[in-house]
Amino acid sequence: MAAFVKFDGIDYDDDPEAGEKLSVFVSWIQRLLEPLEGVLLDLNFGDKGSYLYYVFGAPIAHEDDTRRALTVARQVVNAPDVHSFLRRVQVGVNRGTMRTGAYGGTTRRTYGVLGDDVNLAARLMEQAAPGQVLVTGKVQRDCPTDFGWEALPPLRAKGKSAPVPVLSLLEKAAASRPGGVGVEPGQPMVGRTVELALGEERLARALEGKGQVLGITGEAGMGKSRLLAELIHRAHVAGMALYRGAAQSFGTNTSYLPWREVWQDFFQLDPQQPLVRQLQVLERRLAAVAPGLPARAPLLGGVLNLELPDNDLTRHFDAKLRKASLEDLLVECVRHRARQGPVLLVLDDCQWLDPLSRDLLECVARAAASLPLLILLAYRPPEASASRPLDLGGLAHFTELTLGELPAPEAEALLRFRLRQIFGEGARASTELQARLLARAQGNPFYLEELLRYLHDQGVDPAATLRPQELELPVSLHSLILSRVDRLLESQKATLKVASVLGRLFPAAALWGISANLSEPQVRSDLLALTRAELTVEDQPDPELVYLFRHVVTQEVTYESLAFSTRAALHHAIGLYLEAQGPEAVARNLDLLALHFDRSPDTAKRRQYLLRAGEAAQARYANTAALDYYERALALLEPAEQPPVRRKFARVLELVGRWAEAQTEYQTILGLAAARQDRPAQAAAFTSLGELHRKRSAFAEAVRCLDEARALYVALRDEAGRAETLHYAGSVAAQQGQYDEACALYQRSLEIRRRLRDRPPIASLLSNLGIVAWCRGEFNDARAYYEAALHLRREIGDRWAIAVSLNNLGLVLRDLGDVDGARAMLEQALALSREIGDRWSVANTLSSLGDVALTQNELDAARAFLLESLGISRDLNDRQAQTFLLDFFSVLTAKRGRVAEAFRLVGAAQALRQTLGSPLSPSEQARLDATLEAVCPGASAADRAAWIAAGTAVAAEAALALAVEASA
Repeated sequence: MAAFVKFDGIDYDDDPEAGEKLSVFVSWIQRLLEPLEGVLLDLNFGDKGSYLYYVFGAPIAHEDDTRRALTVARQVVNAPDVHSFLRRVQVGVNRGTMRTGAYGGTTRRTYGVLGDDVNLAARLMEQAAPGQVLVTGKVQRDCPTDFGWEALPPLRAKGKSAPVPVLSLLEKAAASRPGGVGVEPGQPMVGRTVELALGEERLARALEGKGQVLGITGEAGMGKSRLLAELIHRAHVAGMALYRGAAQSFGTNTSYLPWREVWQDFFQLDPQQPLVRQLQVLERRLAAVAPGLPARAPLLGGVLNLELPDNDLTRHFDAKLRKASLEDLLVECVRHRARQGPVLLVLDDCQWLDPLSRDLLECVARAAASLPLLILLAYRPPEASASRPLDLGGLAHFTELTLGELPAPEAEALLRFRLRQIFGEGARASTELQARLLARAQGNPFYLEELLRYLHDQGVDPAATLRPQELELPVSLHSLILSRVDRLLESQKATLKVASVLGRLFPAAALWGISANLSEPQVRSDLLALTRAELTVEDQPDPELVYLFRHVVTQEVTYESLAFSTRAALHHAIGLYLEAQGPEAVARNLDLLALHFDRSPDTAKRRQYLLRAGEAAQARYANTAALDYYERALALLEPAEQPPVRRKFARVLELVGRWAEAQTEYQTILGLAAARQDRPAQAAAFTSLGELHRKRSAFAEAVRCLDEARALYVALRDEAGRAETLHYAGSVAAQQGQYDEACALYQRSLEIRRRLRDRPPIASLLSNLGIVAWCRGEFNDARAYYEAALHLRREIGDRWAIAVSLNNLGLVLRDLGDVDGARAMLEQALALSREIGDRWSVANTLSSLGDVALTQNELDAARAFLLESLGISRDLNDRQAQTFLLDFFSVLTAKRGRVAEAFRLVGAAQALRQTLGSPLSPSEQARLDATLEAVCPGASAADRAAWIAAGTAVAAEAALALAVEASA
C-alpha cells in the first residue's frame, strides 16, 4: 500500500515558525502511523508544494493493510484544528506489487518502496481536490464495505494504456454491515419459514419499484432481530443500499433519535469531524439532490444533533414550518436516493419511537409506494410495551407480521442448532432434557438459547440422563438472566449494572467517567469478558468505543434488578457526567439530562432540565414531548413560579387541539395572577383566553376576554398588548362576517403598530384588511392592501409570508380579470413555497393555479396542477383542501362535458364541508355557481339538485377517485 500526501500553507521563506509547524504536522502523521504499524518513508518540501509518502505492508505486512492505509488517509485530510495553518491537503492511495528493500550507493543507503503502482499513487495525489482522497479500483475492491465510496470518471495516467478506475474516499464509513446483534455473517436462519417467505415476497416487490413497509412485531425474545438480520442480508445480496437506526428506551422524548444514524450514513457525515467540515459535506450532498436544498441545511440540525446556525431562509421559520419543511426535504432525499438504486431502511425497537420520529416515518412510508424502497420495522406489541400503535395501517403497502411462539418442529430444530453452537459439534441432548427445555421456553427462541447457556455455565452434560430433582431450571426468562448475571465476577456485575442505566447502547468512556469505582483498564477488561459471555457486543471500536447489550431483555432485567436508591444515584451521576462535557454537549443532550436528573433525587436539577428540555421540544414542534416535560416540571414548582410554565404548557395544548385543557390552564394562570395582583400576567391570560375562544367560535366569550385584557393593557400603558387585543378582536368580527367592525379594529391596531414600528404585525394586519376587502368583493382595495403587505414582507425577508402575499395577490388579480397577472403571481408563490419546503402552501398554490388554468380553458394544465395538489393533500390528510379541490374538479369535469359527474362532485364537497363545519363563503359560493351555470346552461334545476343530492352520499375518498377519473 502506497499513499502520497500533498500539503500547502507553510511559508518556508518568511515564516519564522515554519520549521515548528512542519515538525508538528509530520510528528502528528507519525503518531497516526505508529499504532497501525505503517511507515513514513519520505518528506519533500518547497515553494511549489510539499508532500510526504507513507506505506503499509512493508516492512511489516498485515491482512488488513488496505484498511489501515485508508484509515490514516481519512484522518489526514480531516486534520484537527491544531493544523489550521494547512490550506490544502490532497491524498492519493494505491496498492499492488512493489519493489521493497534497501537502495542507494555504498555510502548512502535507505529503505524504499518503488514501482509503477507507487508512481500511480503519486499521480492520484496530484489529481485530488483539496480535502479529497483518490484511490484506484483495486483499493476499493479490497475493502468495499468498510468505507464510503464515490465513483469518479476513469483517469488517464502516464504509462497506462487504458484509463484507470478511480474513486473518492468519503468522509464516513459505509452503513453498518448486514446482520444483527450477535448474528455472525453466514449464520443460517433456523425456523420462521413462513415469515421469512413473506418478507422475501415484500422484498421482491420493493425491488420491482413497488415500495413496501413491513412491520415485524412480537414480544421480547421472539426473534424479531434475527428475522430482521436475515432480511437485511438478503436485501444486501440483492444490491439494496442499507440505512438503519434503532430507538432507545430512554429516547421516547428525544426527537429523531432513531433517525440520527440513518441520516449520518445517508449524508456520509462523520460526527467526529468539526462542525464546519460536516456542514460543507452536508451542503454538497444536498446540492446533489436538488440545487435549492442547501439553503435548508440548518433544518437538519435537530435530526443530526448538530448546532447548525440559521440562514436568511430559515431564520423566519416558526416551529411548525420548520418541521414541515424538514420532512419535505428528507422525503425528497429518499426519493433521489431510491432513483439511483433500491434502498433498504431499517428501524428497530420502534415501540420507543419519539413523536417526531413517528411523523417522519409516516411521511417516508407514504412516499415509499412508488419507489424501490423497503422499510423494515421491528417493535413489540402495544399491549406489551405500553406504547401506541404505529399509524401506518391505512397504507395499502403496509404489512404487519406478528411473531408468535415457534412451531414445535422449528423449536426442536433451533434447539439442536444452538446446542451444537454452545456445546460444540456433535453435542446432543437427552430426550428428557429436550422436552423440559422446549416446555420451559414455550416457543421463545431467546429463552431457549439462554437456557442452553445456563446449562453450559453450570457445567451440565446435556446428553446425560438427569432426574428432574437433579436439574432445577429457572422459572422465567427474567430469573434466568439474573442467574447468569449473578455468576459474573463482582467487577463485571458492577460494569454491567452501570451500563444498564445508560441504556442498551452505551459508550465505554462513560462507564469510567461516571463511577470512581470503575477504572478504564478494569472496564475494558470487563467488557471483553461480558462479550465473551455473549451478554454485550462491541458496536464501535476505538477511539469511540461503544458497546451494546446483545439483547435488550438483558439490559432491562439488569436495570430492574437495581435497588431504587442505587438507580437514583447512578442517574444523578450520569447527569453530572453529561453536564461536565460542556455547554455544547449539554445543548445536544437536553433530553438525556432531563431523563437522568428526573430519576435522581436532585430536585433543582430536575426542574432546570425538565424546563429546558420542554422549551427545546416546543421549539422543534415536538408537542407531545413538550407537554410531558412541562407537566412533570409543574409538579416541582411553587405556585408563584408556575404561571410562565403554565402559559407555555397551555400554548402547546392549543397546538395539539386540546382546547378544553388549554382553557383550564389559562383560567388557572388567571387565578394565580389575580392572587398576586400581577396585572401583566392577568392581561396576558385574558388575551390568550380570548384568542382560544375565537378558535372555538365562542365569540361572545372571546370579546369579553379581549375587552378585559385591553382595559388592563390601557391601565398598564402597554401599547403592544393593546394592539394585539385589537388585532384578535378584528379577527373575531371578521369570522362572524362583521366586516365593518373588523376593518375598524384592524385599523386601530395598525395605527399603534405603525407608531411602534413593529413590521411583522403591520404586514399581518395589512394582509387581514385585504382578506376582509376580498370577502366584501372590494377587489381593488384588497389588491392595494395585499401589495402593501407584500412590500413590507419583502423588506423583512420572511419568504413564507411573501409566498402567502403572492398567493393572495394572485387570487385577487384573477377576480379582477387579470388572469395572466394572476398566474405570474401564483407561479412566484409556488416557486417560493417549493424552496421553503412547505407542502401545504405548495398544494394550496397548485390548486389556485389549477383554478386560473380553468379560467383560461387550459384543461390539461389545470388537471396537472390539481392532481399534484391532490397528491399532497392526501399525504397531509388535509380534508379542508380537498373540499376546494372537489369544487375545482367539478368545473374541470363539467368543461369535459360530464355534467352529472360534475354536480355529484359539488354535492360531495358540500357533504365534506358539513362534516368539517366549514361552509363555503358567500362570495366563493356565488363564483362557483356562476361558473357552473356558464359551463352547463342546459342542465335543469331539478337535475342539478338530484345530482348534488346523490353526491352528498358519496364518501370523500370515493369522490376524489371519481374526480380523477371523470376529469381525464
